[in-house]
Formats: sequence, structure tokens, C-alpha cells
Amino acid sequence: MTDDFIDRVYRTTGQDEMRALYDDWAAGYDADLEDSAYKTPGRVAEALSAALADKQAPVLDFACGTGLSGVALADAGFKVIDGADISDGMLEEARRKGVYRHLIRTRPDQPLPVERGAYRAITAVGAISVGAAPGALYDELVDLLTPGGFMVLSLNDRSIALEDYGGRLKASIEAGKVRKLSEETGPHLVHDGKTTQSTVYVLERRA
Repeated sequence: MTDDFIDRVYRTTGQDEMRALYDDWAAGYDADLEDSAYKTPGRVAEALSAALADKQAPVLDFACGTGLSGVALADAGFKVIDGADISDGMLEEARRKGVYRHLIRTRPDQPLPVERGAYRAITAVGAISVGAAPGALYDELVDLLTPGGFMVLSLNDRSIALEDYGGRLKASIEAGKVRKLSEETGPHLVHDGKTTQSTVYVLERRA
């Protein structure tokens, strides 16, 4: 079942179709991802924990899904976590985890309802990639940070190779908008019997 949903994610193009897919997947998502040895949420949380000592600092878990990433952040010691997602079904599952202060329903045709500087850090676990949010969301999230804020995101191999994702990240580093603190490639999940990879980036907002 997991491979079927993941294949559908990669084939999906419109945001309305994407939201419907995740609404449909919400109830079985956690079990499916457990079967797929999903490692990236824990890796992202560990990377942020290494960069940000203040565990009371507010963190936005963008595209939080069912809350697996929020649980990983809580396990890493973070106390103030808000989640945001496009799918009502996913948000309902996330609410049951009991780790979020607030949950925000996002809309693809509207800016994120978040004030600049409201969060010391923003995480995006597999959220800005092929089959998920467009690359332009990366710029929007970075713009929500004030200098010294952290962005921790993961990109899978498919997305790193594309200009709208890996290229956009590289351009923001070269322009001095963010400083890359770390880059680590490791296991993402098992798909079609193979362990796929993702790269976790820790970025600090500069100008």
C-alpha cells in the first residue's frame, strides 16, 4: 500500500489533487511509513537540536502531515511546536499526537498565515519536493525567518537534481540569504524494496 501511495504522490501535479490524496492516506499513513522505515523526521529533528540549544524556542513544522515530524521534534526536546499542513485529514491525525501548540490549515492560493519572526526555526521534512510543495515555498519559508533563525529541510534525490528545488537552495546560499551550517545524506525510506536517500540541510538566515 505504501508504494502505491508514494507512486501516486510523484504523479500528482495540482495542489487540490495533492490535498485529496493526503486526506485519503491520513488514516493509514503512520502504519505505512513505519513499514517503510521512514527515517527523515528523526534526522531533521536531530539536526535542528544540534544547531539550536534553546528548546523553548518556537518551531514551525511545515507540512507536518500526521505529526510524525512533530513527535520527532518533541523527542529531541523541543517544547513549543506548531504544525501547518494543507490536508484536514492529516491535521486531524496530527492533533491526536498531542505535541503541537497550534495546528494551521494552509491554502496553496494564499500566503502562509504566519508573521515574520514568529518562529526561531522552521522545519520542512520532505515538504518542498517533487510531489509536494513547489520550490517557491522554500523562499516563502526563509522569508518568515529573521536573521539568526534556522531552516532545516530535507530533499530527496529526485528533488536535489531539479532547478526548482536543489537549484533554488544553492542560489539562496550563493546569494548570502542563508548560510549552510550542515548537509548530511542518509536513509529516507524504503520504496520498491530499496532504501532511498534524502539530504538534510541546516540553514541559518543571514540577510
